[in-house]
Amino acid sequence: MNPATLRSPKKFLPAFAAAALAWASPGHCAPARSAWSWADVWSDPGMDLVLLWLTAIFWVVTHVWTLLVVWAEARATRAQAPVDEAEEESA
Repeated sequence: MNPATLRSPKKFLPAFAAAALAWASPGHCAPARSAWSWADVWSDPGMDLVLLWLTAIFWVVTHVWTLLVVWAEARATRAQAPVDEAEEESA
């Protein structure tokens, strides 16, 4: 195998990339900072009120659901009054 065939005959691209990377400052290589971040969103002054409303809505929904389930279970397991024989004959 000829060792000359293993080397790339085109030297322009690696030389150009090396020069571009040497010229560019680290700021050009770093990704741009996003316009907002989650830390900025959650520390917004109005976010406290939003979280308070979400908590209140969650509390109301869970308690109403619990009362509905308890009512439905009590209704489903309630003992039925025995039917009198007189009512049975008239029906």
